[in-house]
Amino acid sequence: MRTKTIVSSIFCLSLLSFVGYSQKSIMIDDFEGDLKTWEAVNDETHISFEIVENPSPDNVNSSEKVLKCTRLAGSVNWAGVILRGIYTVNIDSDPNVGYAYASVKFKKESRGDVSFKAEAGPGDETYESNKEYPNTSDWVEMTFDLSGATYGEYGDFFVMVDRDEEITTDEVVYIDEIKIFREEAPDPIEIDPKSQEGTGENDGYKLVWADLFDDNYLNTEVWNVEVRGDGGGNNELQYYSNRNVRETKDDDGNGCLVITAKKESLNGKNATSGRLTTQGKMRFKYGKLEASIKLPKTANGLWPAFWLLGEDINYNQWPKCGEIDIMEMGNSEAFSSGRQERFFSGACHWGPSTSAHESTTQSATWPYSLQDDKFHLYTMCWDENKLMMYVDKDVYPNTNPYFTLNISDRSSDRAAGTYFNHDFFVLFNLAVGGDFTGIYDINGITALANSEAKMYVNYVKVYQKQGDNSTYNGPNYVGLEEIDATESGLSGVMSGEIYDFFGNRVLCFKNNANDCLQSLNEGVYIVKFEDGSALKVYKK
Repeated sequence: MRTKTIVSSIFCLSLLSFVGYSQKSIMIDDFEGDLKTWEAVNDETHISFEIVENPSPDNVNSSEKVLKCTRLAGSVNWAGVILRGIYTVNIDSDPNVGYAYASVKFKKESRGDVSFKAEAGPGDETYESNKEYPNTSDWVEMTFDLSGATYGEYGDFFVMVDRDEEITTDEVVYIDEIKIFREEAPDPIEIDPKSQEGTGENDGYKLVWADLFDDNYLNTEVWNVEVRGDGGGNNELQYYSNRNVRETKDDDGNGCLVITAKKESLNGKNATSGRLTTQGKMRFKYGKLEASIKLPKTANGLWPAFWLLGEDINYNQWPKCGEIDIMEMGNSEAFSSGRQERFFSGACHWGPSTSAHESTTQSATWPYSLQDDKFHLYTMCWDENKLMMYVDKDVYPNTNPYFTLNISDRSSDRAAGTYFNHDFFVLFNLAVGGDFTGIYDINGITALANSEAKMYVNYVKVYQKQGDNSTYNGPNYVGLEEIDATESGLSGVMSGEIYDFFGNRVLCFKNNANDCLQSLNEGVYIVKFEDGSALKVYKK
């Protein structure tokens, strides 16, 4: 049972209820005045706090006063400070209704995670958001996503200063500017819904590989379509069949990779679906990976995923090979709270063995549906120090990452950096049921009750920077001028050759490339002329 001590310097405020929600943020406390009714959540002999001078003002926190929290050896890992009954704040991911984020400035030597917890919510609900503390002793501002909380009013706010473990030596943590805010929705960039540009070659990134899925056939030189029914190690209900994976057009004419889940019996399973990988054919270390995906209605029971596994998995079995989950939807927490279309997560798994498995999962409830029959872009940026994941960074270039992992630490066989600094390959799949969804009966898969479900991938791309120790092994990408096959420039006196997008020669031509292109299927081709010039052509 938690015990508490109330600081003697108390300045009580009357209960405030924020009802207009015109404010962008609420400053819970900046500690520039008298201490409010903050309470220590732990035994009074193990934790104390007071307002003091800022020990090291900097550009992150230049304020004069801060809260000094002293933890004595033996204090438990949920130690911290809580403010009760001063504010009533409505939490909701819709910025027109309530608040969905909190931020706290910290300065501490310990590396243990920090947390922000909202308590005294609807039905006495509580919700905790946890963040990995960076490797620094400077001031840092940590942002906590509260959008996964049950929506409604909360009255107590709890800052935990070290969430990992009990401490064996005394520690001091400085806290300042505890704030709750709504995320401002920036104006989206208008893009062509059929565009395959993505975030493009910016910030030093250059495109090294892409599959636009415009060829009307799946390139087996890049993709392995798996046939298996082992449940994926998660008690999944589907049998993965090559019949459920194809490259074709969606209803709007976009060339896509299409994975179809069906309720049907095959090889002892009551559902079929698809899974494919680039293992042994395309792998990379570091860079920017992104895919444009149109998700099905997961409702209850579907589990779409875009992810990576370490290329060394054949001799370094999971989790030693490392796993990076860029996007997973369909978690049981989503449909238990009615957020099937907006709740998703990114995750990483690693460790020397299954018995010493380490992982981190960071979930988010997005302000708008990601299952709205539209394509959304999922992006991972990866270097030797960190992994970061984003949604719709093409439309909202300044959006914050929904997942961040520090991988600079390689000091032990339990450190994340030991497992995420080598080559990985790409996977897409659409699972049915299993541990992630919490559904093990095909009759509980409401998403397949009346029809099949399809997951569309419009394109997938890998970008990398020079000089960042990145590696790439896969098909060569030729970055050339893009024109439509009906435009001028393809008819003339020169001869040449036509290659498919992956460098396979399709045919030779004399004098008129355009006539030859008309005989080919729709898709992307490289036209090379005898003088050495070349064009990348979209045959429509």
